[in-house]
Amino acid sequence: MAVAYITGVCLQQNRLEWTVLRRGKEAWEIADQGSAPLTEFAGGAGEVTGAVLKPHMRRWKGRIAAALPTERALLRVALLPSTDAAELRGMAELQADKFSPFPVETMAASAEVLDASETSSLVAMAVVRQDEVESVGRLFQEAGSLPDVVDVAALGWWWVLKTGGRVPTHGSQVFLRVSPGGLDMVAARDGAPLLFRALPPPPAEVDESAARGEWTGECAEEVTDSLTALETEWGGTGPMTLHVFQAASLPAAWAEELKQALGFEAFFTHPLDELPAVSEGVARRQAEPARGLAMDLAPVAWREADATRQNRRRLLKAVTIFLTVWLLGLGVFWTLLVLQRGRLARLQDQVAAMEGPAKEIRRLRAKVLDFAQYADRTYSALECLRMFSAALPPGADLISFVYRKGSTITLRGEADTPDKVYAFIQALEQLALFPEVKSEGISTRNTPQGSRSQFGVTIRLPATGEGEA
Repeated sequence: MAVAYITGVCLQQNRLEWTVLRRGKEAWEIADQGSAPLTEFAGGAGEVTGAVLKPHMRRWKGRIAAALPTERALLRVALLPSTDAAELRGMAELQADKFSPFPVETMAASAEVLDASETSSLVAMAVVRQDEVESVGRLFQEAGSLPDVVDVAALGWWWVLKTGGRVPTHGSQVFLRVSPGGLDMVAARDGAPLLFRALPPPPAEVDESAARGEWTGECAEEVTDSLTALETEWGGTGPMTLHVFQAASLPAAWAEELKQALGFEAFFTHPLDELPAVSEGVARRQAEPARGLAMDLAPVAWREADATRQNRRRLLKAVTIFLTVWLLGLGVFWTLLVLQRGRLARLQDQVAAMEGPAKEIRRLRAKVLDFAQYADRTYSALECLRMFSAALPPGADLISFVYRKGSTITLRGEADTPDKVYAFIQALEQLALFPEVKSEGISTRNTPQGSRSQFGVTIRLPATGEGEA
């Protein structure tokens, strides 16, 4: 069954952000959207408890997708030689084992197809420590329920950029999303993302020039290292264009300082509030048609637990509905029974009062029927003989006529040809006055005048009242 609501939730360093989508007639509409301060999300949600989320979770509806901060996940993009979802899933698992710094038993991994050709697929792979995902699960469970999907914020932001027409189809681009909660980077070529990365978040004293300068240097170094790795893996990128989407609360001069540190010639700055919220991108990703390979870091045990919980809810709902319907049915049945008993008693009284007149009516009716049968000459011997004589074709004669009142009539006759016998029998059947017209066969007799076809017919007369309309 299709869901009516989808909620995207982003857990940032110091903020909680959400968007609730409602299925409309033609498209998904925003039903609710908001954000709230959040204590630092660190060490597996160290200081964050379900009590922080619970007041806000009451507003969340339908399918819930929780997005981890980009810095909590390790993302890699690869071009894989397949378009089959099962094959891509296996290839992604092998790739994840190679680039992940986490032991397999402590790692959660997933993948998603970003783009595809006839023979290959561009796939985003994500690995994260399993305890990071488990901590999110505990956080949501304390607040009320487990999320249905665990996504990564960087993919939600890429959806916002792509669908918002911010990504050119040609050339190499670097997109930075700068907010007090973090700094995310996406590098793209010809409209396809090739690198996702989290950069150092703004310092608390970002307005101080010394602290801002140190942060700018760190960011420039991280961007340079990322682009070097990108060129090594994907080849020369050509001239790069830098796009910075910056929150209004951050110093405007920082973007220019970063440009100078990087040495980019093509450079654009944009207010961050020009773009939809990342949580909206996370939610709308879940509203897209079903994909064979989509990002979901949630453990299988969550889905099993959710399925069990849903089955229990369905069972409880079914039992409740059954009991309600049963009780209502019992009440209706008892009410109808009482009403029917009262009606039956009244009818019995009416029957008793009408018994005498009814007997008299039945007696008179019997007399009328007897008289009608006596007066009705439809099936009298003379009337039947008249009808049979009228039905005889030229060249056919009746030899005998045996009439048994209320039972049968037996005819014997002959004709100069069998066709006239058949015509006679057919004419009798078409009279539609007799329940049955049965031929007893045709025989041939030779005479001096030629051969004659002899026949016999038995006609059943209607019983008393049988022919009455």
